[in-house]
Amino acid sequence: MRTQRATNTSRTRLIAAAALPVIAAVLVASIWLTRDDNAAQDADLTPVTLFMSYIPSVQFAPVYVADYRGYFADEGIAVTFEHSLNEADGIDRLAVNDLQFGLASGEQVLLARANGRPLVYVFAWYHRFPVGIAAPKALGITQPADLAGRVVGIPAIYGASYIGLRALLDAAGLTEADLAELRAIGYTAPENICAGEVEAAVVYVVNEPLAIESQCTPVDVIEVSDYADLVANGLLTNEQTIREHPDLVAGMVRALRRGLEDTLKDPEAAFTISVEHYVRDLTAEQYPVQRQVLLNSIELWRAETLGLTDPAAWERTQQILIDAGLIGAPLDDLTAAYDMRFVREASARASSGQ
Repeated sequence: MRTQRATNTSRTRLIAAAALPVIAAVLVASIWLTRDDNAAQDADLTPVTLFMSYIPSVQFAPVYVADYRGYFADEGIAVTFEHSLNEADGIDRLAVNDLQFGLASGEQVLLARANGRPLVYVFAWYHRFPVGIAAPKALGITQPADLAGRVVGIPAIYGASYIGLRALLDAAGLTEADLAELRAIGYTAPENICAGEVEAAVVYVVNEPLAIESQCTPVDVIEVSDYADLVANGLLTNEQTIREHPDLVAGMVRALRRGLEDTLKDPEAAFTISVEHYVRDLTAEQYPVQRQVLLNSIELWRAETLGLTDPAAWERTQQILIDAGLIGAPLDDLTAAYDMRFVREASARASSGQ
């Protein structure tokens, strides 16, 4: 009996040993076939670098959601994110078609076109301008007129922060000369407010007031969008890309719209996708503040028609730039700065269930 069992066991082991190379060969073949399929799929996708003028942040949740859920891939696009604090570099590369797409503030389009650089705004991501003034509550700075005689910090004397400040001063009938000082402080508003170096600071309203309050003191916030309708952040491209690759532009707009729509519907899912796959340097202790940053951002993104810009906002933004001496005269054709046909097409498709 023992001999028979031993013989059976030996035969089983021999069969198993003989089967192993076959199984291994099948697994290897399966792996290579999968790789070939993936390579073929990747080869069918158009590579696109999306310039994003800030560090990785939950504020980019709609873009991350669009990528994670395959919305760019659905449009035949293999997207790569390029985060940078050097917005000017991204604008320069977009202007000469070294880049085809970027997320940046709307006034950059007007500044570029005033210098013969054909940028075009194709999707309004923010519908409320994200800039404002933060000041300690104890100082009583609650409206633009209260800035008179104050030391005001600002990241730099250009860009969206400067345009927003000019709009607030204009709303109160003030100029820069009415301030005690306008001081360039970089992106250090919390540190400067908490140290008492400035009395008020130009900030991005979704995150910096939270940072100031967590570090030192409650603040009042004056939001630019309560006093002026300016063109805010959106998806930029250039005339060459629109002319030569309109389907690519349409695909980028549709994917971004879907990501934004999903984020508005389910902020918690968007937050989870962002922190687990794209903004991985956050600690669990930072999650509550960053979740609030996302919720604050969402309030600036809501719109009756996602992606659609307001022509009046372009008129107002252009006038602020002229008043600030940043462009010398109105553009010959202001409407060439934005192209909303892709947004309208994306909205129509979404309404029809496509």
